Amino acid sequence: MERKFIIAGIGGQGVIFATKVLSHAALMRGEQVMASENHGMSQRGGSVMSHVKLGGDQAPLIRRGTADALIGFDRAETLRNLPFVRPGGCVFVNSANGLGQPAADRLKELGVDVFSVDASACAKELGSPAVTNLVVLGFAAAHSEFGLSVDELKTTARALGPAQAIDLNLKALEMGASRA
Repeated sequence: MERKFIIAGIGGQGVIFATKVLSHAALMRGEQVMASENHGMSQRGGSVMSHVKLGGDQAPLIRRGTADALIGFDRAETLRNLPFVRPGGCVFVNSANGLGQPAADRLKELGVDVFSVDASACAKELGSPAVTNLVVLGFAAAHSEFGLSVDELKTTARALGPAQAIDLNLKALEMGASRA
């Protein structure tokens, strides 16, 4: 079964690391994976996004309106990338207040489910804003719509390291899952 994910954020939020965690979790499960990153001015806080396809065809990019899920580490970047989500898809966003009423109303019309978590606050609680990305991934994985489990992501986070960050990364995934 093919699943398509868009991961969006800004430079420094760990979009590329999250892409690796997601991709490697699927690879460890024996799935075919195709990932492509688009990071323009990521060094200066610019837009960063990745396309991750599990199963299915070999084309590296996901067309607008076909992604099963959008994983957003930044509210503005999530809003910017909403056109990628297919009707009936879902959005997992780092935001204390969701995406705002106009976006929420339109997404509801399209049957797109929006799940929000204040991952930034969770990461601060853990003492490291750098793990916001993993909080969001853990949060997403706790939902059946996501298609990969928290345990699969944790196994991958252990394997990818780095060694000094493994415990913190695992706590971030668990904290995100606990907020679902």
